[in-house]
Amino acid sequence: MNHGQADVRTFLIADVRGYSRYTEEYGDEAAARLSAKFVDLVTEGVEAHSGTLVEVRGDETLAVFTSARQAIRAAVDLQAQFGEETEADAELPLKVGIGIDSGEAVQLPDGSFRGAALNVAARLCGRAHGGEVIVSQSTSRLAGHLGGLQYSDRGHVRLKNIPDPIHILQVYSELDARPANRWVLMFFGRPGRTLGWKLGLAVVAVAAATAAAVVYLTASDHSEGGSASPPFTASDPSSSPPTTVAGLAPNAGLDAIVPAAIWKDCRLQTVPEPTAIQTAVCLPAKGPDRWEISSYRNGADLTSAYQAELRRHEKVRPNTGQCSAFVWGGELQWQHGPGKPGGRAFCYFDGNDAVIVWTHMRLGQPTHRDVLATARKGGSDHVSLTRWWRPWHHLIGKAQ
Repeated sequence: MNHGQADVRTFLIADVRGYSRYTEEYGDEAAARLSAKFVDLVTEGVEAHSGTLVEVRGDETLAVFTSARQAIRAAVDLQAQFGEETEADAELPLKVGIGIDSGEAVQLPDGSFRGAALNVAARLCGRAHGGEVIVSQSTSRLAGHLGGLQYSDRGHVRLKNIPDPIHILQVYSELDARPANRWVLMFFGRPGRTLGWKLGLAVVAVAAATAAAVVYLTASDHSEGGSASPPFTASDPSSSPPTTVAGLAPNAGLDAIVPAAIWKDCRLQTVPEPTAIQTAVCLPAKGPDRWEISSYRNGADLTSAYQAELRRHEKVRPNTGQCSAFVWGGELQWQHGPGKPGGRAFCYFDGNDAVIVWTHMRLGQPTHRDVLATARKGGSDHVSLTRWWRPWHHLIGKAQ
C-alpha cells in the first residue's frame, strides 16, 4: 500500500456488545480476559483472510482488507467462532456486532486510515446486534457472488454524519437460521463447507473430555539425593472398574502434575518417560483421541524437552504460523491474558492426525509444576482439537 494514495479498501469494525455492563458486573479482571479472548480471535480470523488488524480499543477492533470478499467471509467466520466460544465458556460471552463498508481511503504514515468508508463501517457496526454482520450494498456488489452466504435486506437507513441514506444488508451463512426478515435478497451458491457442527460437538466434548478415560502414569522419585521408587501400576484395566477421583491423588500422585479432578474416572498403568518426573496419558471417550502431561523438575528441563520435541518437526518454524481453527501449523507464545504469559505451543499435522504441543511454566510459584502437554486428534480434525484446547490449556494452567 502506498502511503497518501487513495485506494479502494474494505473496513471491518467489530465491537463486543454489553462490554461496559459486563465490566461493572464481573470486574476488570474478567473484562480483561474477555477482551483478550476477543482480540485473539479477531487477529486469527482477520489474518487467515489476508486482512490487517489496524487498531484495538479494548472491546473494539478495526481491520482493513484489499478484498471485499475476504472481509465478508472473515466476518461470517468470526461470528461462528464467537458463538462457539460463548457456548464453550458462558462466563466469557462474545456477543459481537460487525459492520463493513468499502471505498477509497488514504493510509497515513502512522498506519491509520482516513476515508468515508471508515465512518460508514463504524455506523453499521453500531447498528449490528450481537451475532450480526451488517454490510453496505456497495460492499456486497463489490464482493460479487459468495457461495454459501445469504443476504437479508435491511432497507435504507440514515446514519449519523452521513448525508445520504445507505442501503444495508445483513449477511450470514446459509447454514445458519435465517434472520427474522421476510425480505431475502441474493442467494448464492451451493452449501459450502462448514465447521459449525463439528465445533458444536467439540464444545460438548470439553465437558466430558476425561469421562470414561484410560490414563497411564509413571511416578518415580527424581528428587535430589532420592532413590527411584517403583512405578505405580494399576490392575489390568480390562478387568477392573475405572479408578475414582478419590483414589487417584493419594495412590498415583497425580496432584504433582494437576489436581486429580482433571483425571476424573481414569484408570492407571505405567508408561516409560525417562526425562520427566511423571507422565500421565489420557485416552478420552470424547475430545482428543489422546492427551498427556509430563511434569518436569524445573523450567530448564521443560524448555529442553519442548525444544527437543520441536526439533523433531522440521517444517514447524519458531515464531511463525498459527494454531487456530483458521490456520494449523506454527509455533507461538500463548498467554493467560494481557501481560500474563503461560508458555509456548506448536501445532502440526502428523499423517492423518492433528497434534498440538504446549508448555505451562511455573512462573516462580513453588507449588506449581513445569509441564509439557500434548493432544492428538485423528482425521486431521484440527478444528475440534482447537475447540478443546482453547479452554482446557487455560484450565490445566490454572489448576496445575
